[in-house]
Amino acid sequence: MGSTKFVVVKAKELIKTAVFAVLGVIILVGLIAFFLHMGDEENTGMYRDGTYYGEMELGGEMAEIAVEIKNGEIADVSMEEPAEAVAVFYPLLETAAEKVGQAVVDTQSLTVEVEPENAHSAQLILDTIAECLQQAEK
Repeated sequence: MGSTKFVVVKAKELIKTAVFAVLGVIILVGLIAFFLHMGDEENTGMYRDGTYYGEMELGGEMAEIAVEIKNGEIADVSMEEPAEAVAVFYPLLETAAEKVGQAVVDTQSLTVEVEPENAHSAQLILDTIAECLQQAEK
């Protein structure tokens, strides 16, 4: 007569093997996806994207500067709505902020030429922009 063979499979070991096989596949797929997309980032600039804020003190009042970073570069520099006292006591501050901000965006640098009559205000604005850029550094 024919011989009958029995195969004994332990359920615990079968489940353990299946779990480890699934985990191995997940890890392998994750590593492949990671290395395939490595270096695909368009953001190759020096800074992280976002809007960063810095404050400067003027005669006991605060004025806020916003620096917007897009694609790793300085996209916009603007002065947020200043307090009424700042606007009254420093009427050229907004104009200086616009000029300095535009120069920083154009040159992508804090080394910009400033007008002699706004030198102090421009330096305060540049210092505040520098603080914002430090927050944005990668």
